[in-house]
Amino acid sequence: MTVRSARSAKNALVALVAAVMLVTVAAGCGGGGGGGEAAATATLTPTVQDGVQVFDVVGQADLAFSARELVASPGRIRVDFSVAKGSAPHNFVISQLPGASTDILSTGESQTITFTATEPGEYPVICTLHPAMTATLVVR
Repeated sequence: MTVRSARSAKNALVALVAAVMLVTVAAGCGGGGGGGEAAATATLTPTVQDGVQVFDVVGQADLAFSARELVASPGRIRVDFSVAKGSAPHNFVISQLPGASTDILSTGESQTITFTATEPGEYPVICTLHPAMTATLVVR
């Protein structure tokens, strides 16, 4: 084998290893892996229990909320927030609304918060540990 063909074989092997690693990483970063979490829903509407609008929201391992947008009417809102198994810790915070924040929760933990949103508008939701992890509460 010549030096040139040895280099060519080495470059091909490096390219193959890089391609396999890329595919492996991409497969592990999707929202639908075996971690028990569902892919993020674009818009979530509440169920209503005793006049309170109820949302189930999950902080996922891919650093996203299970819904990008929560659509509610003015009034009492309850968020049942949980953190997916295998995920980093998360919280759910709407800084513009009093009482609309959870503690920082670890994998498998959950917390319920109830608050009131009287004014129509868009309210940013954030995980304070992961600032790119956002959603929006839309009150119509």
